[in-house]
Amino acid sequence: MKERSKTKVTALTAVMTAFVYAMTSISIPMPPPLGVWHIGDIASFTAAILCGPIVGAFACGVGAALFDVWNPLWGSAFITWWPATIIIRSFMGFLLGKLRGIIKNRPVASEVIAMIVAAVEKNLGYFIYDYLLFGPVAYTDLITFFPLSALDIIVTVPLLASIRKALKIRYVIM
Repeated sequence: MKERSKTKVTALTAVMTAFVYAMTSISIPMPPPLGVWHIGDIASFTAAILCGPIVGAFACGVGAALFDVWNPLWGSAFITWWPATIIIRSFMGFLLGKLRGIIKNRPVASEVIAMIVAAVEKNLGYFIYDYLLFGPVAYTDLITFFPLSALDIIVTVPLLASIRKALKIRYVIM
């Protein structure tokens, strides 16, 4: 990889990680096991789709885990989730980046499928973690997580279109 390309990837990784952290920080805490409702998944979907699996994995995992460790509104109230977050969301970002072009002649459909698969992975991952922490009350995760994921996908599709129109590119990193 050329030196300039390494610098670009490093800078994009830092910016996207900060983007995920900042958007996750726009949040509303919920009673356990629900953790927090936030708009960080919109940033995660956007970062991983625009920048691919490596940047996506790092930004989604580390950006969200940093929120769990410390955030401007709630301090370290969600630190219990950081071990799960870094694994679940890193895999989510990797999946998004890998699956974003699964249907070659239908890029938007590919990205929606990638977001659905990634959301299911994330939601089931947190459900399992919450079940281990809190027991059967974790089933409430399933009632709230999937509608929130659907909303995140609905918002992300036009956001990606707007970013692409402004930048005149499909992907920042192929």
